[in-house]
This record gives sequence, structure tokens and C-alpha cells, in this order.
Amino acid sequence: MTPFLIVSGAGVLALLLGVLPARRAARMLPTATGILALVAALIVSRVQWGGADETALAENYLGDHFTLLLDSIFAVIGIAILLLSWRESSATDKRGEYAGLIMLSLAGMMLVAAAGTTIVLFLGIELFSVSLYVLCAMETWRSRSLEAGLKYLIVGAVGSSILVYGLALLYGATGTTVLANMQHALIDGHMLRDPLSIAALAMIVIGLGFKASAVPLHMWTPDVYDGAPTPITAFMATGTKVAAFAGFIRIFSDSLIGMFDDWRMPVAILAAVTIIVGNIAALLQPGMKRMLAYSGIAQAGYMLIGIAAGSVAGIKAVLYYLVAYTAMTIAAFAVVVMREREVQNGDEMSALRGIGRSRPMMGVVLTVAMLSLAGFPPLSGFIGKFMLFGAAVDAKLTWLAVVGAIGSMISLGYYLKVVAVAWQSGPPAHDTTYRTPRSVTIVAVVSAAAVVVAALFGEALLTLCNEAAQGLIGTINQ
Repeated sequence: MTPFLIVSGAGVLALLLGVLPARRAARMLPTATGILALVAALIVSRVQWGGADETALAENYLGDHFTLLLDSIFAVIGIAILLLSWRESSATDKRGEYAGLIMLSLAGMMLVAAAGTTIVLFLGIELFSVSLYVLCAMETWRSRSLEAGLKYLIVGAVGSSILVYGLALLYGATGTTVLANMQHALIDGHMLRDPLSIAALAMIVIGLGFKASAVPLHMWTPDVYDGAPTPITAFMATGTKVAAFAGFIRIFSDSLIGMFDDWRMPVAILAAVTIIVGNIAALLQPGMKRMLAYSGIAQAGYMLIGIAAGSVAGIKAVLYYLVAYTAMTIAAFAVVVMREREVQNGDEMSALRGIGRSRPMMGVVLTVAMLSLAGFPPLSGFIGKFMLFGAAVDAKLTWLAVVGAIGSMISLGYYLKVVAVAWQSGPPAHDTTYRTPRSVTIVAVVSAAAVVVAALFGEALLTLCNEAAQGLIGTINQ
């Protein structure tokens, strides 16, 4: 539990440091504390990788390779978001609360990944959700930020209510909250056609679908992403997505694998609809944040393909794609953060006009992110989609792989549009004299490099993902 304890403890400490009387210390120490804690958690996760799988707190916390891999991803996301938030207006006067809530949100995401019982799973979801409700509304002087926080609160509360109801029904059907014991009860066969189990299954899909922004449960995503501070939008687009799919994997590819025939087709249909709706809606968006919101919805559909496959290959593909998606999404948002601090309406696509000519490095970063999201070879986005589609074909869901390929072709309409605007000739958007913090540039460049490295050295990353998939409790279909 060391990575989780480090991150949660640092979150509390950051809140306390924010009330220091020295103004400069109150601004810098919470963020510095958060970054150092996340680096420490990342190191500990790597050191623990070679050990045996363990449990803690009476099987409530699972210390397996899946948990360690997800903890590492969350730590990297947290470091990137804290660096993107340096001198962010929403955090300047509330640095303790800002950094502390990010750390506590990450702690909740880690709980979801390590959940050994449905109780811990729900507590983790609520911990990161409540923190994000506040972070979305952190810019209290902007009505759009307050609106984003309120919308996320209301819709998130509905999604959480449905999820906890589904988990309660699952407890009623199995007589236990321990995920491993649920799987054994379901595999024994006496619960496979129980109406209570089917109702629980439907509600859990809906509840996790809200968090993953799956269609038709995506209605909150564009407005909340558009209104929240951009670093927090990047945090939600990556961290929340990873946590939601950690929950999907823990429940569907683990505890409910005995009901695979019951949930396989509904999840596959959900994936197909999410891919098509997300990509088509993204074609119509003039703003980068709304476009990336619908892009994230479509990307959730691709990852649901791996869940529907119900195999080790499918889970390995999801884990690899989560790493690739995190890198390319943070790279794209880093460019948006940079332009927002330099020009008016920096989140509009027009603000990126000519950025490749005036700032070649940022142009390359944006191009790599967009091409990888579109699935261009040999970038990591292509490798991830190829693995997901291959897992679908192996699971006799060829039609779903075809839908994914069609969705990728549709996505070229808006991803390539961003690339064209970035390298378009003509006068770029007028820059102000405000200087972007160097930390934003570092995050952008490192994230773009990670997209390429994950493809060039994909074998090493795939080995880690395979160990994480194999290390899940229970038996996944081979």
C-alpha cells in the first residue's frame, strides 16, 4: 500500500502547507510536495514490481502487478498535471487546495485500481469524483467553470447512485463484497441466469459508463471539459478514463467473467455506439477542448473493445492503449494550455493557426499527438488500436473490429484538420507578452516523446502489460 499511502499523505500535507503565512511558500511548497511524492510513489511501484502479489486490509486492497502498473500511470499523470498547472490562474491563490485535491483525487484512482471489494471500489470512485467536482469549479470568477462543476456534480451523483445500487444488487446476488469470492460464486453456475445478477450487471455498466464517458452516458463530458480549467480537463481526460477502465477490468474481466456470455454483447454494442457517436460529433466542434472531449469519448469506445473481448489479449491491449492515450492526450492539452496563456480564446482551433511555422517544436508535438490519436503507424496509437482490433477478431467479434476501423477513418476528418491548421501559412494568432512557464513546454515535449518511445520500445511495455493482465485475481478467458 506504500504508493497509495505516499500519495494520500502528500495530499493532506499539501492542504496544510497552503495555509502557511509566507505567501511564496504557500504557493510553491504544495506543488513541490505533490511532485516529490508522486516521484517517490513511482519509484516504489517500480521497486515492488518484482515481488509477489499480496493483499492488505482483509483482501480489501490488492497489491498485484495490475495495481502497480496503474499506480505508475497515475503518478505520471499527476506529475504532468501539476507541472501544467504551474502559475495557473485557478491555482495561484489556492495552491494548497488545488494541489491537495489533485493528490487526493489520484489517491482515489489508486483505490479503484487496487480494489479487492466493491466497497473499496466505490469509495475510490467517490474520492476522486468529489475532488474533481471542486477542481472543475475552482475558477470561481468564471461562470463557465462554476457551471462545469455543478453539471459534473449533478450528473456524477446520478452515475454514482446507479453504480452503488448495482453493487448492492451484486452483493445480494452473491452474498459477498469480495471480488474473488463473487467470481467463484458466479463460475459455480447457480447465478448465471439470476435476475438480480442481470440487474446488477446493467446498473454497473451504466455507473462505470458515466465515468468512462461512454455513449449515451457522455452528455456531461463536452460541457464539463469546456468549462473546467484546462489542466483539470487534461486530468479528467486521462486520470478519470484510466480509473474507469480499471474499474471495468476489476469487475468485468475478473469478478463477472463467469457471466461473460451475458455481458459480452451489451458491452460490444456500447463500444460500437460510443465509437461512432464520438467520432461524428467531434467532426462538428470548432473548439479544441470540445473536440478533444468527443475524441476522448470515441477513444473510450476503442478501449471497450478490449473489455468486450474478455481475454488476456484484450486486457493487455487496453492497458497498453491507456498508456499511449495518456501520453498523446496530455501532449495535445499541453499545447492548448500554452496557447490559452498567450492569446485570447486560446482553446479555439483558430488559435493554433500557424503555430507549426512560428514554433516548430510545438507544431511537431501537436502533430505527433493528433496522428497517434488517429492511429497512424508506426506511432503507439496505431499499435494500441491494432491490438484491440486483433483481440476483437480473436474473440469472434470481427464486426466490432470493423466498426473500430470505420471510426478511425472518420476521425481523420478532425485530427488531420488540426494538423493542417497548425502548419497553415499566413499570420499566426496574435501573441501577448505573457510568457508560458517552461514546465508546460517540458510536459508537451516529454509527452510527445513518450508517444514515440511507447511504439519503438513497445515490446518492453507490452511485457509489463501482459504481466499485469496475467496477475489479475481469478481466471480470464485465454
